[in-house]
Amino acid sequence: MYIKKIAEILKGRLMDAVGQENSIINDFETIYSFVKSKNTAYFSPNKVTWAKNLGRSKNAPEGNDLIDKSNEEIGLIITENYVENMEHKIPQLIVDDSVKALKTLAIHIRNQFHNPVIAITGSMGKSSTRMLISSLLQDYQVLENRGNNNIRASIYANMLKLIKNPDYAVIETSLNAINNKENTAVYLRPDIAIVTGIGAAHFSTFQSLEQIAEIKSRIFKGLNHNGVAIINGETMFADYLKDKALEYTQNILTYHKDNTVDSDFSPKFIQYHKGYIELGLDEIQGIEKYKLNTISEGMVSNALAAFLTLKELH
Repeated sequence: MYIKKIAEILKGRLMDAVGQENSIINDFETIYSFVKSKNTAYFSPNKVTWAKNLGRSKNAPEGNDLIDKSNEEIGLIITENYVENMEHKIPQLIVDDSVKALKTLAIHIRNQFHNPVIAITGSMGKSSTRMLISSLLQDYQVLENRGNNNIRASIYANMLKLIKNPDYAVIETSLNAINNKENTAVYLRPDIAIVTGIGAAHFSTFQSLEQIAEIKSRIFKGLNHNGVAIINGETMFADYLKDKALEYTQNILTYHKDNTVDSDFSPKFIQYHKGYIELGLDEIQGIEKYKLNTISEGMVSNALAAFLTLKELH
């Protein structure tokens, strides 16, 4: 994307960009330490704006203060306040509201992206499920969360990174990203939305498990009518989650560890060994048996969610 196109989308004031308006930006960062290229734009977090609108810690540093003014390897700085005394002419795009600009550009880039987006939420297992899916898709280019950063700002930051046009995006989403303040799922628009389970992990913030289930179900709001909802059939409120998913799609699939229970996906067998578990699968891309290097029951469920996702992706 050309720098001048970004300026046009954000309606910002472009400075120090003479002769560089047609330079290409193919990556974005909201964390300065990851800016390593003239093709990367740095979205500089304004301390007040980001704390107010994205819940960023009020003690977090000003984004502009983190910039090494001798660094030439920055493609563009998007900021509310012009950065003085840069040693090199780095283009700067001055915007009125950096959070609004972040969202506007993230939504624009998401709307241009046409490969599958998988979103995962749950009181437990979302990071493990995300990592399993990404590992099973290792032959492809996969965009996923950096670490387990899954709050609202991270969702928008990952939407920006769709500019790289990965084969798949696998994004875990916390309650922070789909709560009463804002449901980022409606902008992320996943093709597949997974709920790994409902539990008491958030009791310090919410009053009941029912409330947690209601908020987790909001991930389905981003699905279109062709989208797929994947639900852990063993979790509390599984029927409620299915009913909520039905408001947005008819394509609802469940998984269950017990193959005698009615579900869309379950293992042929589960064999427990010293230090690992083997799962028997209906053949998926030539895989009939899968080894988990753990004895965790939860990881069995996460693996089933991952394989059901692969099956749905063909």
